[in-house]
Amino acid sequence: MDKREAQQLLDEFLAALRERFTYGDWEKLVGETEVVERQGPSGVAYQMEWNVFWDKGPGGNLRILVSIDDGSLVRSMVPLNASFLVSPGG
Repeated sequence: MDKREAQQLLDEFLAALRERFTYGDWEKLVGETEVVERQGPSGVAYQMEWNVFWDKGPGGNLRILVSIDDGSLVRSMVPLNASFLVSPGG
């Protein structure tokens, strides 16, 4: 896996997620897992999986965790990860 390419796709995806949902939207997705596939500039297909969960408990901050891999055995077991928090106040 080209780590730079994967990191670039991950960063772009995180930015899009931050703009797309409000706290209320995220709250409805707690416990859900979503998977999307994106193609990198090199033509490699990457799989991104994101999860939403309470950071410390219901009603508080939500943590959104996104993982990316290229489907290879090693990377699917140890993907690149990034996360961000969403607070009730926005």
